[in-house]
Amino acid sequence: MNPSNTYQSVRIGDVADWRLIICVSATGACAYLRHDNPTEPLVTIFEQSWKVSESEILSKIESAIYDHPQVLDDFTADVIVVAPDTLWVPSDSIADDEEQGEDWYSMVFGGKEEDVMVAEAGKEASLFALVPGLKAFLQRTFPGARIHSHLEVLVSRLRSRSPEEARIFVDIRKGECDLVAFDRKELLSASTHSWREIADIRYHIHNLINVYGLNPESIQVSLSGLREVKTELLPLLREKIGYVMLTMTPTVAQQMGLSLPVALMLRQ
Repeated sequence: MNPSNTYQSVRIGDVADWRLIICVSATGACAYLRHDNPTEPLVTIFEQSWKVSESEILSKIESAIYDHPQVLDDFTADVIVVAPDTLWVPSDSIADDEEQGEDWYSMVFGGKEEDVMVAEAGKEASLFALVPGLKAFLQRTFPGARIHSHLEVLVSRLRSRSPEEARIFVDIRKGECDLVAFDRKELLSASTHSWREIADIRYHIHNLINVYGLNPESIQVSLSGLREVKTELLPLLREKIGYVMLTMTPTVAQQMGLSLPVALMLRQ
């Protein structure tokens, strides 16, 4: 993230004409304003990155927000939480009792039930948490905002791009990659994996293909994220997979280096 692109305050006029998009993670936070008129440029309020212990993440997120009070204006807002520990369940299973889902999440990943957030992506719902206290902070600071997991954003907005054949979307960032797989628009899997070498990402993709019995000759694999990693990974995957391509993203997202979840959120 480039500090020179950070804005302390921006003249925008009527807040009703703008939508706020915030993304928070263990390693940083960013905030953008999108005008109702798509010809208006995307406005960056702040972009920050950090490397801290888990116990410091919440305070870093809080400071990023409070240091830029413009985000506290009365915007329509979407908040994306990059939550590697995400549990997927059928939406129907928690329709009448979200607390049941919170209990399931705590049993799988640990932590307190009051820190678990829920976001639906059609027939599926993601249960997720990042750090203790984040849910309460977001609900208190952005009342009425829609809170998403980054995987829910990917599933919700990439499903329509999946053809009749199976398709895997791979989004790569430093140290982590997201794999979202569909077959005839039905969600097979959506998960986050750590990686150190490019071979790790390749392994995760081929393992997903094997686990679900997908045909490598007909499956489509779409790559997004770190440019240098995509460039090296593309020919390696094409050795055994029939169709490997780059994920199309909005031009403004490419120009500004936005993450895929944020880029897809711009389309709403």
